[in-house]
Amino acid sequence: MHHPKTFLIALLCVAFSHANSTQDERRKGPIIRQVDHVLVESGDPESLFSLFYDTFKLPEAWPLTENQGFISGGVGTANASIRFFRYATQTKRVNRSTAEAHYAGLALQPYPLTEALRELRICGIPYDDPEPYISTLPNGSRGTLWTTVSLPSFSRPGMTVFLYEYGKAFLRVEARRQQLGNRLALNNGGPLGVLSIRQIIISAKNLETDTAAWDELLEKKVLTERHGYEIGPVIRLTAGSIDQISEIVFKIKSLDRAKAFLKEHKLLGTSSSKEISIKPSKVQGLKIRLME
Repeated sequence: MHHPKTFLIALLCVAFSHANSTQDERRKGPIIRQVDHVLVESGDPESLFSLFYDTFKLPEAWPLTENQGFISGGVGTANASIRFFRYATQTKRVNRSTAEAHYAGLALQPYPLTEALRELRICGIPYDDPEPYISTLPNGSRGTLWTTVSLPSFSRPGMTVFLYEYGKAFLRVEARRQQLGNRLALNNGGPLGVLSIRQIIISAKNLETDTAAWDELLEKKVLTERHGYEIGPVIRLTAGSIDQISEIVFKIKSLDRAKAFLKEHKLLGTSSSKEISIKPSKVQGLKIRLME
């Protein structure tokens, strides 16, 4: 992890180098198009997947399968998805009543990856080597299904932030999001009336330092208000004692409707005139709020 003072000095050095660079070495465009998905690590992802898919009726983004050393499955909305996973080496699923989960990562869809990496280099933002996942494409040939690129200066213990680009021959991601959104709309948002993922909240021990870094990565033009960035869901930074993705917020059609369903199924947590929450003990400790 970068020391805050060292990180600020690095940012100043980058700014100075920009001012003295040639036109070709200046930033030409944005890096991040939007959030692709949030990763949730769980001792029992099967139960979480079942709750969101079978009970909340959110459309399936990824079927529950074992792949790349993980057991995972996910649900989606029109603007982002949630993937639940555990390591396949954990052969014995933990007891459902004692399973714990946490938000473990944030996958960001870049503008064309080659261009995004160029912009990262110019901005002085460190990144790891691209890691393509090669397997069988829908047409039967072998090729790249997706490529990940870790961003070490944004990742923290227990939270990884990375670029995630699908291979064009594998998946048209914008069309897939539209399909997920259409399926959710046809289902009337499920019993909770979900419309989209409204916010992803990230707590930061060094809020101003981290905000400066996210400003550089996402550009201030997507700033909704101080410490908030609208890229699909709003990524919002808040001051906290731990660097982590602390909670997500769903946008829903009706608080009354969602509250009645959660109460009937003994899933209701806190409740106010503006928002409600799912009881954390029912979602393995995750913090999930619902707002109109």
